[in-house]
Amino acid sequence: MVVALEQARSMMYLATMSASEEDPGERAKAISAAKAQIGRSAKFISQQAVQLHGGIAMTYEYKAGHLFKRLTMIDAAFGDADLHLRKLADQGSLFA
Repeated sequence: MVVALEQARSMMYLATMSASEEDPGERAKAISAAKAQIGRSAKFISQQAVQLHGGIAMTYEYKAGHLFKRLTMIDAAFGDADLHLRKLADQGSLFA
């Protein structure tokens, strides 16, 4: 889970540094790569957290269940990881 978190952070830093890129295509590639990695990492981390906490993780009062739902919605916002991977594949990107 820590490795997945660090991968997501690294891609976020790459996308942030690429925001000032002159070429809009390169900016779009960096953003799509970051969104794809963050989506994959968020899904993995949230699923593992639910498994670690067992059935209590999905109760309404428990924080892990709330975060699982929130990360699921974050992944779906502005296109999920699969959509951004398809975008990168269509562009022939070296990212992801």
